[in-house]
Amino acid sequence: MPTAKQLLVTQLTQSFEGRKDMPLMGVLADISDEQAGWQSTATTPSIDQLVRHIAWSASVYCRDGFGTPMVAEDPGVSAEGDTEGIPWEFPCGSGFGRTSHPGIAGAIDLLRRSQATMLGCLEALPEEALDRPIPNRHGRTAAHFFWIMIMHNLYHAGQIRTRRTMHSPRG
Repeated sequence: MPTAKQLLVTQLTQSFEGRKDMPLMGVLADISDEQAGWQSTATTPSIDQLVRHIAWSASVYCRDGFGTPMVAEDPGVSAEGDTEGIPWEFPCGSGFGRTSHPGIAGAIDLLRRSQATMLGCLEALPEEALDRPIPNRHGRTAAHFFWIMIMHNLYHAGQIRTRRTMHSPRG
């Protein structure tokens, strides 16, 4: 029978890369900058902004909870994840790495690196440490934190899939 840690590693991995139609990398396959930048309304984050939010969240929460460095330093993003020029209602970190990692390819690079950091944090954690609290805004214990991040990946994968379905490429 798999351990709790093995189950979390499997679920975290599959929420990122697994079936081609649902995990994050599946819904981002072959995305263009046009699709990634499209917004249904001015008050709706683009796919690019959602990808940056997911990357920022994983990176900052691993930094806070496990002491890992951010995957990229971005002085344009506040400690709360706000970026000048992006509405405060948008998800935290929506502007993460816009200058250093432009375009959707840059955002996906940040996403890959942040997910690798998060998986590394989980893999390095001893099984008995899963029930311990971590200094973090999300999750009462390490196991709870990783479960929240799995749900976070899948929630935003659904948002991205919906936005791609709504977008009609101009031809």
